[in-house]
Amino acid sequence: MDSLTSIPKELLLALISTTPFIELRGAIPFGVMWGFPPYKNLLICVVGSSLPVPFLIMFFRRLLAWFETTKIFKKFGSYLYERTIKKSRKINPKYILLGLFLFVAVPLPTTGAWTGSMIASLLDLRLKTAAPAIMLGNLAAGLIVLFLSHQIINV
Repeated sequence: MDSLTSIPKELLLALISTTPFIELRGAIPFGVMWGFPPYKNLLICVVGSSLPVPFLIMFFRRLLAWFETTKIFKKFGSYLYERTIKKSRKINPKYILLGLFLFVAVPLPTTGAWTGSMIASLLDLRLKTAAPAIMLGNLAAGLIVLFLSHQIINV
């Protein structure tokens, strides 16, 4: 546990926000509890949770294809594919970028940058159009979570 205390809290916050399922929705409350100023907390968490976005958009389909070829990851790959396709059905194809933004902006479990990026990858969206929508949605979610965290933790 001593090794964790030697890691700068900024780096730890960025690593927490990069983690799937946790992302900035789980990291921002830590930043509030650790006393980070709101702008610094938001910046670290948005940057941290946005780091995987381009890689997921570009490589998620290939990763799933590789999972299908392995005995160990085949079930997990099928689960990820089905879950992501199910989430993507909620987005109207006519308004795909707006839908992607709104999907990521809603700070609920499994609607973050990771899932948004996986959806973009499976829908064959281009990186230069999908990434800004996802990152702006991530920023919006961060603002909402930051506001709520300050309201709840500082009461």
